[in-house]
Amino acid sequence: MLRTFFEPTCATRLGAVLLAGFVGFAPACTSAPAPAKAAPVDRAAGAPSDLSLEIVVTPGRGVEERAKIEERPARFVLLADGSLMGEADRLPSGVVRPARVRRLAREQMTDVWSVLVAAGFSDAKFVDTHGNVRLLKPQAGEVLATLELYANGERLCFARHYKPGDESELAMRRVVRSLASLAWASDEALADSAELPVRYDLGADPYARFAPRAAAVPAAAPAPAPVPTPATEPAPATTPAPVQGGMP
Repeated sequence: MLRTFFEPTCATRLGAVLLAGFVGFAPACTSAPAPAKAAPVDRAAGAPSDLSLEIVVTPGRGVEERAKIEERPARFVLLADGSLMGEADRLPSGVVRPARVRRLAREQMTDVWSVLVAAGFSDAKFVDTHGNVRLLKPQAGEVLATLELYANGERLCFARHYKPGDESELAMRRVVRSLASLAWASDEALADSAELPVRYDLGADPYARFAPRAAAVPAAAPAPAPVPTPATEPAPATTPAPVQGGMP
């Protein structure tokens, strides 16, 4: 009996089964889905009560006189009570905290936490190290930025390396710039951006003639010259004249 054109045969049934199996396993060969974006921070809940952090930017050998704050020596410390300390360019030793700049309000602490969450620095799965980040050193020609974060009872440490002037590690750069702006740290060093006053020599003080004059003090009279005393000559001694003749 002849089969019609559309009647499936054993070969077509087998091909359909293999095709269905291939389609079923096809998702396993595709790339992993992109990670979901961090959920926005609940503004009502605010930042964690124990939120504190320390950011240290250390340029390597050969990285000098950079304009951006995330490429210059800088250190920022934020305590749980909102105390923000920070210095740039001239940093104290590692055991000494930077000078205190200001105290952040709870709303500003929430803004800092929002930046950390958006940058991916609030998840323990993405930490770079569990050791002491202060022992890390930058390579020549690169910048090392370390972030030591305490939040929700956890300690999270991140260390990122990037070249000056490139567009890598934008998340860490964004966090550094956010803390620097709260600490009033500019992109340029003060010595380069400060405008010194221009001084001109205009001569004598034009208002000197309006100054009150001091009362004239009379000059002391000169001492009289000493009068010379004439030398006195001794008076001549008187001798009685001799008596002429005898007694009267």
